[in-house]
Amino acid sequence: MKKGIKKELIYQDENQTKWLLDNGLTQVTYCKTKDCEPITMTYASYWHPYELRHYMRDYAAYSPISYVRLGQKIRSLGLCIKGNDDTWDLRRLLTAIANNISLHAKPFLGDNDKRTVKEIYGSREDLLERLLVEFRHQLVEEVA
Repeated sequence: MKKGIKKELIYQDENQTKWLLDNGLTQVTYCKTKDCEPITMTYASYWHPYELRHYMRDYAAYSPISYVRLGQKIRSLGLCIKGNDDTWDLRRLLTAIANNISLHAKPFLGDNDKRTVKEIYGSREDLLERLLVEFRHQLVEEVA
């Protein structure tokens, strides 16, 4: 017999109920819909800063469990903590992503790119170098 996924209530009102599932995904049921039937969706809540929205969007959408695990690791390193501005340093975050993302992750499936991180970048060091180049403008703004 298959065990059900455990979930923790995050939010509830007359329009919706939101749960945090034990696999890290968020499940929301919208009660008031156009056709009066409840709709339930499960998704990976974004943990990354706005600057990384384009880079991480496909990863979150097409590999949600891997994305959630990376976010959990990032937070365990003291980064991306809501309400603590000191934990959102982009250079430290990019370094942590490069050091902790699964090399077997396929972050660009939405672009129909089925290659893994390792196939794209070769190594964690090359990934970090590419991230630092890609986000160089944001890194300069962060220092200024």
